[in-house]
Amino acid sequence: MLPRASVKCEELEFDRMSDRKDDVSWNSMISRYIHNELLLKAMDLSVAWKFMHLHDVVVGSALVDMYSKCGRIEYALRFFDMMPIRNVYSWNSMISGYACHGHGDKALSLFSRMKLDGPPPDHVTFVGVLSTCSLAGMVDEGFKHFKSMSQVYGLAPWMEHFSCMADLLGRAGELDKIEDFINKMPIKPNILIWSTVLGACG
Repeated sequence: MLPRASVKCEELEFDRMSDRKDDVSWNSMISRYIHNELLLKAMDLSVAWKFMHLHDVVVGSALVDMYSKCGRIEYALRFFDMMPIRNVYSWNSMISGYACHGHGDKALSLFSRMKLDGPPPDHVTFVGVLSTCSLAGMVDEGFKHFKSMSQVYGLAPWMEHFSCMADLLGRAGELDKIEDFINKMPIKPNILIWSTVLGACG
């Protein structure tokens, strides 16, 4: 059994190989994990290896989503980075994963990367982005992204987006602005909005 530090060094070297990995290197790293009783890592890498042979964007996106929802963000990111092609679902899963698990800075950084290199963001993307801003108390940033939905991407906000903005104002302690925001909504507020407002006031 190798010292954990030695395994960590091999792991870093393996990650640095990027697209130069072949079957021998994958098998060697999996064997190292098994030999050192790191069975969960061995299983995860084995799944990744199979995925690399599939090159299936649907499978890859599902894996990113699964690991994100389980809180295994480092594994979600590993699959995300290995995907040769990413669809909007894979980007959304990674952004939402970061947002839900307290990595707001990484969520917004990935969103910036998506705007440069990925598909156009959709309604689900903005739910993740606005939730991130709400949890981080980033009022100005949140309103900037909210306005860009319609002004830049031609997306009419859903009730979920208005709810995120009400939550953002409530968390920031700007309760006086919530009423004005709701009154200016182009759609009639529903129970989701009022529940958010009550939560903010409580």
